[in-house]
Amino acid sequence: MSAPNSIPDSVANGAAVPSVPSAIQLTRLAAIMVSGADARSYLQGQLTADLDALDSNRVQLACCNSPQGRVQAVFWVLARGDGIALVLPASLVDTTVLRLRKYVLRAKAKVEAAKHLQIAVAPRSALPADVTLESGAHRQIDGVSYFSLPGVSVPGIDDVLLLGAFSAPVDAAGEHRWHLSHIRAGLPQVYPETHEAFVAQMLNIDLLGGISFEKGCYTGQEIIARAHFRGTVKRRMFLFQSPGPAPAPGTRVLSGEQHAGEVVDSAPTDSGSEILAVVSLAQRDSPLHIDGQTAILTRVPLPYAVE
Repeated sequence: MSAPNSIPDSVANGAAVPSVPSAIQLTRLAAIMVSGADARSYLQGQLTADLDALDSNRVQLACCNSPQGRVQAVFWVLARGDGIALVLPASLVDTTVLRLRKYVLRAKAKVEAAKHLQIAVAPRSALPADVTLESGAHRQIDGVSYFSLPGVSVPGIDDVLLLGAFSAPVDAAGEHRWHLSHIRAGLPQVYPETHEAFVAQMLNIDLLGGISFEKGCYTGQEIIARAHFRGTVKRRMFLFQSPGPAPAPGTRVLSGEQHAGEVVDSAPTDSGSEILAVVSLAQRDSPLHIDGQTAILTRVPLPYAVE
């Protein structure tokens, strides 16, 4: 299959965008574009990752935070020819655009929802023939970003994501399979229900390379750095299986009647659900259950080590 074109001029003139028949649109994801001469330096003062080290050949995990160090949004960051793209849940785009604009001040940076861009998952046959894409890599070709999140693979669909001005069909079952693979890979996310509920380390963002402890100051940096250097991270994100239904983000996790943590993300399975939850390290091996459910959760290994 040839690579789809982004053709922004055609989009602006109302012409039909090209389709990607082999791709499945990910309706749960959307993008914010940050452009302008100061886009990178501006984001360097807002995100946990080192944007000065970001190049166009890889994907970077990062988050933005409140001054109190609470995570407001988790991003997959792409350096594109038209600016820096921040991929996040569609439900948080409007709130996050307003939050980022709040700190622009005199910087020559424009923050806007990338409503003309779609995000899709596709088989590797969607890649141009001369392009390979290892885990965590990014390639932009003819205005379309092809990228792969670390550890994510969907049987029958594979793990290539596309960001560009194209159309792709909606497939709820295919999108669910991709979401489940994202959970099994232990990749964190924040939704409106968990906005400012966690510090970055609770979501394992440091373990996934999403925090630089050597870069300069950014919003929330003092709290995040203190937790790191003083070793005061007492809660971490773990993966659980449950015979019960998938709980909503923010639902409490209990040990008996005691509050032990909160749900980060979840997806139904044939036998129940799989759940990412932030729980107290002191209680991670205790019998845990979801608030309102009686079934005991089974903790299963993540594909990376958790302290």
